[in-house]
Amino acid sequence: MDEVRDRRYIKEIISEYTTRFAAWGPPESWDLDQFKTLENMILDATDITVNANTLKRFFQQRTGNPQLATRDALCRFLGYTGYTDFVIKKTRIVEATHPTAETAEDDLEDVPKEIPSAPAPAKAQKSNRIYIYLLTALLLIVCSYLLYILKIKELYTDYLLSKIEFSVSNPKGANPLTVSFSYSIPSSLLKDIKLVYEEANGDTSEKHLTRNIGKVNATYIYEGDGFCHLQYNGRTIKSITIENRKLGWSIYTRNERKGIFRTLPISQGFHQEGYVSLPLDSVVPEARPGHLFVSYVYYKEKLVDGDNFRLEARVRNSAKDFAIPRSDVMMYILSDTGMHGFALNEAGYAYIKFISGEKSIKGDEYNMSKFHFDASSWHVMAIKVENKKSTFYLDGQKIYNIDYTKPIGPANELILRFKGCGAVDYVKLNKLDGQVVYEENFDKVPE
Repeated sequence: MDEVRDRRYIKEIISEYTTRFAAWGPPESWDLDQFKTLENMILDATDITVNANTLKRFFQQRTGNPQLATRDALCRFLGYTGYTDFVIKKTRIVEATHPTAETAEDDLEDVPKEIPSAPAPAKAQKSNRIYIYLLTALLLIVCSYLLYILKIKELYTDYLLSKIEFSVSNPKGANPLTVSFSYSIPSSLLKDIKLVYEEANGDTSEKHLTRNIGKVNATYIYEGDGFCHLQYNGRTIKSITIENRKLGWSIYTRNERKGIFRTLPISQGFHQEGYVSLPLDSVVPEARPGHLFVSYVYYKEKLVDGDNFRLEARVRNSAKDFAIPRSDVMMYILSDTGMHGFALNEAGYAYIKFISGEKSIKGDEYNMSKFHFDASSWHVMAIKVENKKSTFYLDGQKIYNIDYTKPIGPANELILRFKGCGAVDYVKLNKLDGQVVYEENFDKVPE
């Protein structure tokens, strides 16, 4: 594919993003915070990191020919399988509506051309042409047959893969956590199927299945989020997240770009002034720069009715707390089936701004810069859920509400998450009648 065509398709990619993010205005006006938001959205949707500065150069046309990996990630976010799939579909649309002179020339190139030769008897020339036509036809038949067989085999394999059933019962619970996976796999695929268990610390183990229908148990011993990957010929077909939780408070540190995750005891975060804030030297050095997130997590089974409660916490994310630019602050309450939560940052944007049950509002859909959130000062964030309506508050002021339809059931986990180390002064959870369900002021280091 030549550079001229690449430039045309790059403009097509930019056009689709401009349409999707119309609320942001033209890409030429986007600032670095918006490109950082887009970076996080692409990472979440594709598991591929495209740096915000790379995105800025791409969308503001400051690079002549961006890398194929960048184009692939941008196209996958748009719903294509990659850049090649994007080009093929765009080319089909163009050729179906008005074939270009270039494609017409390509078609002409496929027409066999006779090679001038020395004069020969008319009968011999006719015989040679018939021979060439027959040979060409035979070659086309053989190639078509092989392509058909290979394509049919690929389609049939994809069909069988779509029939795989793979599920887990109770994927979240107290550490150590034993879970049961159920599966049903077409017998012809079984020899190429295996399960890969991944612990929260990155350790993995494998299991080859001997029956095409059954159950297997696995015990996860490391606190945090583990996984079970079902793989076919080394390719992951399905993944299930296992949430292995320690009772009470824990601290999670995560650098998503580098795939580094650690859990720490809450005692490491206690500050002499009566709040928790993890010292930066408690984080492994390679996880500190750029994309460090620290979460203060409380877990207790059947903590509160997840559809009727009020949760509040006093939080801060300042330079003193090793905040990373934009100073994200997040509050979540989770059950085994759903969650409520919201995110704030100084730029007014965050990837997922509000979430309740099946409803979510993304950062590009609601700009909160009008609240002039200053993360370096203490603020009280709160969530109130009543009659399937979630209302979100900042310092007692209502900032948004969402109606949802699917109840999340008993909540069992509280998360206060920061970009950087952040700080939590207190947490308070009430029933709607005012009865205190749980309260922590972080005044005393637990024994």
